Amino acid sequence: PKNQSADQELMGPFGADALRAWASALVRDNAYAWNVVDTIVSNVIGSGITAQSTYETPDGEDVEDVNDRRDKVWAEWCEVADINGQLTFSEIQILAQREIVEAGEVLVRLIKTPSKEYRGIARPVPLALELIESDRLSLERDTFASRQARESGNRIIRGIELDDKGRPVFYWIYPEHPNSPYAVRQQEPERIPASEILHLYRKDRVGQTRGVTWFAPIMSWLRDLGVYVDNEIQASAVASCFGVAIKTETAPGGLLGPSDEDPTDTNGNTLEYLEPAMITRLRPGESIESINPGRPNSASEPWINLMLRGICAGTGTNYEAIAKDFSKTSYSSSRSSKLEDRPRYGRYQNYSVWHLCQPVWDEFFNAAARVGKDGFPTSTELLDDRRNVSSVEWQLPEQPWVDPQSEQASAESSLNSFTDTFQSVVGSRGKSYRSVFYQRAKEERLRLKLGLLTSEEKTAHMMAQQTGATTPADDIALEEQAGTGEW
Repeated sequence: PKNQSADQELMGPFGADALRAWASALVRDNAYAWNVVDTIVSNVIGSGITAQSTYETPDGEDVEDVNDRRDKVWAEWCEVADINGQLTFSEIQILAQREIVEAGEVLVRLIKTPSKEYRGIARPVPLALELIESDRLSLERDTFASRQARESGNRIIRGIELDDKGRPVFYWIYPEHPNSPYAVRQQEPERIPASEILHLYRKDRVGQTRGVTWFAPIMSWLRDLGVYVDNEIQASAVASCFGVAIKTETAPGGLLGPSDEDPTDTNGNTLEYLEPAMITRLRPGESIESINPGRPNSASEPWINLMLRGICAGTGTNYEAIAKDFSKTSYSSSRSSKLEDRPRYGRYQNYSVWHLCQPVWDEFFNAAARVGKDGFPTSTELLDDRRNVSSVEWQLPEQPWVDPQSEQASAESSLNSFTDTFQSVVGSRGKSYRSVFYQRAKEERLRLKLGLLTSEEKTAHMMAQQTGATTPADDIALEEQAGTGEW
């Protein structure tokens, strides 16, 4: 009955909170749990999802001076996006994804600062972000536990106030962690409008209002694996103390505790202590027999591998990445593993883009409009046609290739046969095709300007001189002469 009561409490409305605490302890203490979190974050966020402004004219032409100005202001703001100035926007993405995996959820507050300089930190637009642990959501505010909620007809579920359609309208958040030993006063939760909060979590069922740690399906497996490994280590330590056994034909007495400084017990038996590689002298009639402790256990590795495969299946990761065991990996198996992982990580990336990055970008433009930032649309323009006047392209982390040479040849073939696009091919490498094109054009122009010609271009140049034609290098030279009067 006691265990049954504990199980019922775990499966009740606050079971997710207990799971979250256990998951945090596992990630802190268990190497495999920590690596699960780090592997997912590395594949989903990498070093950060970056943005590039893609504002165009009605005819579809890039307005590069506007895009460059917006990208510069965005890059400046990303450096000081955190309310405390400690994290860049990329680091906020990384930490948020870690919280989503480990705790199941995280909150990001969009803070409209009163000015561009706030708390001693200067920002190009009056906007800052605050990461909030899910533990700060007030569990006491639950099911009409607030006068404001009752008056408005709303209900509160574990710190989230919902309207009659189930849409979050307010979040009840403590100003500090409720279990912080440094809290100096009794805390009352603050009722924060949902428009200021980005609540990030994986929704696994309809009507879900709070996130659940991703370790929930394999919590017991991780715990048992850690216990098993510890037991094997202890067993090996104990086994190392037994080198030989003494056989005797006389009946030994039972060993008792030591008596003062006497090296024998009360029955006359010599006291013996376990020490690595210890050997004692033999009495008449005694012989030595070696002991094979059977450690390390030869069956432990297959068992650990089996446990790890179950853990990887429950967290959506692959065995090689979590176990760091690539001894049995081939090209085909590596490729199959990565192809199987990419759609899953792609879903998580799309979630981060549309539920974190894009809302922050939109609020960034709102803040720029409030202060009339040059090169940015006005509030009216944002209301009329936000997606066109603030268009953006999000660059996801590069997906590493198993065989770069083969996949590069395949990409070139797809481009030449018009079955793929530069946006897709270059985007898979974590870059913007626009940036690549403009940079390549700049480099090509400089190369020709300096006369750095390939052997084929030199041959074409000599043939052009004989026929009176011109080459791209000649065109660049003519432009330079017309513009500056010199080569």
